[in-house]
Amino acid sequence: MVLTPAGEELARRVRLLLRHWDRWLVATRDALLSSRRGIRVGVLVGAFDLLADVLEDMQREDPERALHVVEYADDHLQEGVLEGEVDIGFGTLEPDGAARALEFHTIGALPWVVIIPESLSDTLGARVRLADLEGRPMVVTRSGPARETIEQHFAEHEGRPLAFNPAFEVSSSPRVVEAVARGFGIAVVSRFRARFLQRGVVVRELADGPEALVAGAFTRRGARIPVGAGELLTRATRHFQTLSRAE
Repeated sequence: MVLTPAGEELARRVRLLLRHWDRWLVATRDALLSSRRGIRVGVLVGAFDLLADVLEDMQREDPERALHVVEYADDHLQEGVLEGEVDIGFGTLEPDGAARALEFHTIGALPWVVIIPESLSDTLGARVRLADLEGRPMVVTRSGPARETIEQHFAEHEGRPLAFNPAFEVSSSPRVVEAVARGFGIAVVSRFRARFLQRGVVVRELADGPEALVAGAFTRRGARIPVGAGELLTRATRHFQTLSRAE
């Protein structure tokens, strides 16, 4: 369909109106929040374990603080921050980085380990190479940076591509751990996730895993970070460091 000059001008005005509407909506959400002294937090399902204790402590210290938490799928977290649904979004930086209108605040690196059902603990040594996992039934997330990174590393393995067998696909890293505990397969997960294992799951070092992903938080570039959100980021970073030292 080809627009007439008048049609093109109308389309331009509609796009401009929509941009102004989006900005007004974000500004209104910000104003409402500032009047309630609250925190709007977005979090990936796999990142909530980092925040749960911190949020509980902050809520106990200040019960009057308004708290709004939204769990997002990997591909919607940045969108939620951009649209002003939340002030800060905790998740993982994807290989292609954050959206241009967002700022990423690094919390820490997420090196990889292998988790296996206890029943298979005799089939792998203390240090596992990616080639040892070739063709084995794997438990993986359906999408997201972790899935993409692992699958790419199999495909680009030094020497030759390795057969990747995603036998059990789930929605989040906590579900990955549950599926491994039930014996559905082996998984490559972050060392941080291995801090929250269930009984029946064994950890093995991964000798030649992908480059570590990075955990952190997204905020809108140029926007003022509410005091509560800034405090949450500081505490979450400290908690992450404490858990990492405990390994």
